[in-house]
Amino acid sequence: MNDVAAVVLAVVFAAVIGRQLAGRGPPLWTVFVAGGLLTVAAGVLTLAGAEEALASAAPTLVFLLSLFVFASALESAGALDHLARWLVGVARRPEDLGFYLFVGIGLVSAALINDALVVIGVPILIAAAAQLRIPPKPLLLVLAFGVTVGSTLTPFGNPQNLLVATQSGLPFPVVTFLRYLAVPTAINLLLGGLFLRWSFRRWMPVAGPEYDRSRQAAPPFWPAGPWGPRLRSRPVLAIFPATMALLVVLDIASAGTPIRSVPVWEVALAGAALLVVVSPHRATMLRRTNWSILALFAGLFVVVAGASAGGVIAALEAYLPVAGPGHPLEAIGTVVASSLAGSQLVSNVPWVALQLPLLHGLGYGAGTPEVWMALAAGSTLAGNVSLLGAVSNLIVVDRAAAKGVRVRLGEFVRYGLPLAAMTTAVLIACLAVGL
Repeated sequence: MNDVAAVVLAVVFAAVIGRQLAGRGPPLWTVFVAGGLLTVAAGVLTLAGAEEALASAAPTLVFLLSLFVFASALESAGALDHLARWLVGVARRPEDLGFYLFVGIGLVSAALINDALVVIGVPILIAAAAQLRIPPKPLLLVLAFGVTVGSTLTPFGNPQNLLVATQSGLPFPVVTFLRYLAVPTAINLLLGGLFLRWSFRRWMPVAGPEYDRSRQAAPPFWPAGPWGPRLRSRPVLAIFPATMALLVVLDIASAGTPIRSVPVWEVALAGAALLVVVSPHRATMLRRTNWSILALFAGLFVVVAGASAGGVIAALEAYLPVAGPGHPLEAIGTVVASSLAGSQLVSNVPWVALQLPLLHGLGYGAGTPEVWMALAAGSTLAGNVSLLGAVSNLIVVDRAAAKGVRVRLGEFVRYGLPLAAMTTAVLIACLAVGL
């Protein structure tokens, strides 16, 4: 094992852990970009090796870029603000608001990557709380918990799922995710919504004329008026759902017929490129795109490639207590448990990036989808254990603090830990039954 490679990896993740615990420090993307540069500067990876790592990661980066472009356009179009106000109108009683927001946010996060959704969602929900005259904190916690549980469902719901979809070797990622995770996600959205309805009911507004007026002011799901001018001004309202539908249909058709499988990132890129070409707001859309997350991923891929080239990943295999492909039930439990713990140290995206080469080294590939689903879903649900478990949580905290709302670690764990225990138990049971 290359000692320099081990030191570089340790320094990078020590910086990540330190920032997580202290709640301050340089943005995560700068940590990983600096780590990637250090990997090359220290000779752990040649410049050509770094270029090769980024080239192999190009599908993931392109998919992320495409989804962030869509998210930026949806924000500019006011689509998510409209959806949030509609959900307020759906809740006939104030105590039901937590349930409907959790389920609604969860379903949206299955189609729109969760990091982008929370960036948009924080100011929307703070404004909604002010209108309803309730503390914004419970709504922000519902946002954080909802995007975690709902994004488990699809390969494009969050970055760690996307890593698994593009780098595990699964031939039909959309079909595989839906096959293994549709049932546990549906159960978890229902149970989680009921749990949060009960937990946050005392914070909800008092039923009465004022709440009724807020409900009556909520817009219909489909806005009235001519759609032609609306779509010409905001083409994302048609292109985004069409792209997501095409992505799912093509993957399902490829799995059941001789039709050549079209990589999901190519479909997403085509939709985003079309949107950029036809949108009259392309400059604003591109300016608001979350480029820092893309930089984070680029640095992360170089750091992990250096650790692999330096023999660090191979050395860690000896300490990974995961059974081989012949023991799927045991492997599922171990992968989920280690993901819950490991994600609290380095966050779930870096954890998955490290686990991918380890599991490949143990012999897992396209023929072992249940273990890859355990890694994707386990690392995702780990985001509800604590604020440290997911980048999306840190985005919620940072964005809320900028608006004067402080979400404390203890408050998050008080509700997130039991929710994580409940949803993880459902996940393991469903994966075990599905073997």
